Amino acid sequence: MIVQNPAIVLQIRPWSQTSHMVTWLTPDYGRVVTAVKGACRPKSAFLGQYDLFYTCDLLFYRRERDGVHAIRECVPRELREPLRQRWRHVVAASYLCDLTARAVPSQQEAADLFALLSQTLDRLSHAPETNLRALLLWYETHLLRHVGLLPDLRTCPHCHPSERMWLRFSLPSGRLTCPHLAKSQPGESTLALHRAVRSLFMLLADAPQFETAAQILADKKNDNQANLLLGLSRFLGMFMVFHLEVPSAVRRVTWETLDTTPAQRPA
Repeated sequence: MIVQNPAIVLQIRPWSQTSHMVTWLTPDYGRVVTAVKGACRPKSAFLGQYDLFYTCDLLFYRRERDGVHAIRECVPRELREPLRQRWRHVVAASYLCDLTARAVPSQQEAADLFALLSQTLDRLSHAPETNLRALLLWYETHLLRHVGLLPDLRTCPHCHPSERMWLRFSLPSGRLTCPHLAKSQPGESTLALHRAVRSLFMLLADAPQFETAAQILADKKNDNQANLLLGLSRFLGMFMVFHLEVPSAVRRVTWETLDTTPAQRPA
């Protein structure tokens, strides 16, 4: 069956000397992998028609079962060329596309996630002053929401009184521990979570647009904001490794790269 859908290029891998395997995110079919034969030949119809972070009109032969689909045509709609001029923004965009390719299932509707990734890539492309660390955390939070794995950080008045600054979070259950409801199992993975980091997470989760979250963060004028972002980054990193089974090294390298100077020295 031939179908047409807008698609964002997430990954491009070599298949042969002249061919590619391209992973796309589509609103109607989720993650789609197509084989582009002869893509690197000088007279190929696909030459220059797709690249990382492009949004294209994709026409492909859809297989009923999951697998590699055959591409028929693609036409670029949004190239996001300014990304090529800012290496930090390219690092952030590459991580977001890689994370999306790992987390999103194929053959499932993903219109909300498609809109989320499009919005985030557009901001990386057209807003060079963006706080990249806050943007990555905002995207990760909403990605977890769209795949149905958003952590439950609601507090219990009996187990989490307001004077208690450090809370205990259970990775397997995805919520704060409540001893009066259920005891932790022997060997259950838990971690400490500061109440201020929880508040920052709730702020990002409740902000449908990053502009809203960025404005609130700017208005707070919190001198410890960098430490809170680092704490939230560590929390989300451990949570995604546990539930999405994504390699922690990819995320760690991304954050370390964002913290380096152009001379490649730690900032």
